[in-house]
Amino acid sequence: MFDEQAPGVALQHRYVDNQNGIDGLDNVRRLLFDNTRQVLYAVSADDDALTAYHVADDLSLTMLDMMSGNEARGTLVGASDMTFSGANQDIQVISFYSGAVAQFRLQENDSLRLLSYLTDSLDIQRVFRQSNPISAEEDTLGLLGPYAIVGSDTGASYVAANVSQALVKVTSTKGRLDAGQILRASQVKALAGAVSVALSEDGELLAVAGMQASQIAVFKMSESQSLTVQQILPDEKHQTQTAPLFVTFVPGAEDLMVATQSGVFRYVPDPAGRFKLAAQLNVAGSLPLAAVTRMAFSPDGQCMLALSESTDQVNIFARQSGGDWQFADIIDVEGGQSPTSAVFLTPAQVAISFAKSDAVHIYANVCAYSHTKK
Repeated sequence: MFDEQAPGVALQHRYVDNQNGIDGLDNVRRLLFDNTRQVLYAVSADDDALTAYHVADDLSLTMLDMMSGNEARGTLVGASDMTFSGANQDIQVISFYSGAVAQFRLQENDSLRLLSYLTDSLDIQRVFRQSNPISAEEDTLGLLGPYAIVGSDTGASYVAANVSQALVKVTSTKGRLDAGQILRASQVKALAGAVSVALSEDGELLAVAGMQASQIAVFKMSESQSLTVQQILPDEKHQTQTAPLFVTFVPGAEDLMVATQSGVFRYVPDPAGRFKLAAQLNVAGSLPLAAVTRMAFSPDGQCMLALSESTDQVNIFARQSGGDWQFADIIDVEGGQSPTSAVFLTPAQVAISFAKSDAVHIYANVCAYSHTKK
């Protein structure tokens, strides 16, 4: 409950694939926003595309360019996630069926350019339909079925590969991609069914959710920039995290958030740096927050959106003085189906992608409320 409740969340714009000059939103999976150039990026798993849109002052979108097919050398088949990488904010895209990570740059003339890519170039039919799995000798890069990617200003990024059951470090030097450290489930069991990866703000910790393993691996960055296991969650007796779907670090805090099929859990580090379970998030009526597949935070880290692709819900939470999260509101998604991603265009205005609707909605007044409890 909050004092000084602002006007409710309002839908400002709706953009649907192949309508009014907009393309690249067929099964849209992820959004990114570059606030320096006022550009919104989207990746589409069914258009097999990366698309850039200009964001006007009234937050309306105009399509700038779309990269797909032969232009992208076949690296965008089943595009599933993307991240900014390096100081110049190049875009790195992973594609589930291509088994690839590719780096793109939006040039000064507002056209997209493919800079570099990594792939084993294994046939999709062999990877996903044959009875015998691809051997480790063939899967040299560990990039089969890449599901999530996170990048940093240093040019290093990390890919959680679901089919390879691996975590792969990718480095970018002057736009050229190279594979670095590869960790597999045979080395770290928690990487089985890897579906999500998150990097702490200071770049010292990396968390990976293994859906098959029902575990979270927390890695520490060494002085040589290699990853070593710091902790496997959950590590308390009689505690389970069935089928973790998403992990993220809270901006401006050291907290780690874990979303599973059954709920969302907040972990905090103890003085020794080991994460301990602090709370489980609830919605109205103290019901557990279930089936969350992604979380997004406002720039100040005080507002969080919890998206559920299976229930079509987007819940708003406000951060309290002690670090707990209190349910604030639920967004009426105006018929949008399967929310997959949310990015803040301003502190209270948000773009949300909907995979089954092939659409992007832009909302106002999303986090426009006082944090004072009643």
